[in-house]
Amino acid sequence: MTLRARLTLLTFSVLLLTLLASAGVAGAVLWRVELAAISRQVSAQADALLTVARQAPGPPQGATELLETEGGVTAVARVYQGTALRWSGGALGPDVLDPTFLTDQETRRTGEVAGYLTASRRAGEVTVQVGRSLTPLRGLLRRYAFVAALTLLLLSLLAGALVAREVRRALRPLEALVRRVGQLDTPGPVPAVAERGEVGALARALDTSLGALRAERERETLFLASASHELRTPVTALLADLQYTLARERPPEELRAALRRTERTAARLRQLTGNLMTLTRAQRLPGVPGPDSWPEVDLLDLAGEAVDLLQPLASRRGTDLWLDGQPTPLRGDSALLGSVLENLIGNAIKFTPEGGQVQVKVTPLRGGAGRLVVEDDGPGFPPGTLTEAFVRGQADVEGFGLGLAVVREVVEAHGGTLFLSAAGGGGARAEVVLPA
Repeated sequence: MTLRARLTLLTFSVLLLTLLASAGVAGAVLWRVELAAISRQVSAQADALLTVARQAPGPPQGATELLETEGGVTAVARVYQGTALRWSGGALGPDVLDPTFLTDQETRRTGEVAGYLTASRRAGEVTVQVGRSLTPLRGLLRRYAFVAALTLLLLSLLAGALVAREVRRALRPLEALVRRVGQLDTPGPVPAVAERGEVGALARALDTSLGALRAERERETLFLASASHELRTPVTALLADLQYTLARERPPEELRAALRRTERTAARLRQLTGNLMTLTRAQRLPGVPGPDSWPEVDLLDLAGEAVDLLQPLASRRGTDLWLDGQPTPLRGDSALLGSVLENLIGNAIKFTPEGGQVQVKVTPLRGGAGRLVVEDDGPGFPPGTLTEAFVRGQADVEGFGLGLAVVREVVEAHGGTLFLSAAGGGGARAEVVLPA
């Protein structure tokens, strides 16, 4: 089926279903309105007939007039003394309108019974039932449904024909472009890019979009890899914090502190995907928020949050985690910088043996810049691997995955630099310098 045929059929189907739904709703409303009107009429007639029937034994006086409506419709009425029929009148109908009411203890009931809308009333030994057949109303609704469906079908066919003509006119340039593209024997640029008018504009837009799509796929692949790595560290820390907290009974103060750390981690996880997308698009999309629009943050506060977050993980591994420094205000994205801290500190904890220590130091520099240093006394970087540390997915070197590559991207997005070297005690040292 061609695109033109599919669009026409879709438009026709949607229009027809919409109109049918509207007609169905209108029919349902009409049914409810008429049913409510009949219910009010038979209820009023039953109440009036009960009043008359209680005044004197025998046939109720004036009952026939009570059973007629302004439209000339006469209801079916029955009067019982106990369970014995005392009087019947009005239109033709069943001998008993609502048999169950005669044996029940209710005094009032209105509802549909065997195709009749019946109002039953009881006072002492006198029972009155007044009903109206719903067959005429159902017939009226069936005629309405038939006429409405036929009318809507004709309107939909007319609208479908008009839509088909407009779609054919709108898709004519596209069909010409499709024929041109179908004649290509070898891959290459989209033809007709030099033509004028709609076909040329469409061809140029398609050519540009295909190039952007290829680049976007590469970026998305890289982004997904980065996101999977970035999510792993806070999730691991969150799990370790929860396990550490639940390991034994703790006072309410410690539980509240653990919950606050969990809340911060959950908030960071919620924002992480959007922050990574901002990072990957920062170099290619205009108007993405950058350093000029970032708020002022304190690097020492961020380091404190990261240390609090990863402290349970360090405790489980038997590693001492220390933080030292001075307040260091600068402009930056707190979630992204928190990711830098979590990656660097998490890697240091990971490669520090039991009984070792990880030191985090934050220092303000002249001019409003700041320095972050993370040192450990683990095995350090193997010889000749510092240049490989920033390669995404480097599988030949243990621990060189996406973490340091993501750290460097975040630091460079903030205009800073990242240095990796050996620590004085033989471990690893990561230094981040961020500008004012």
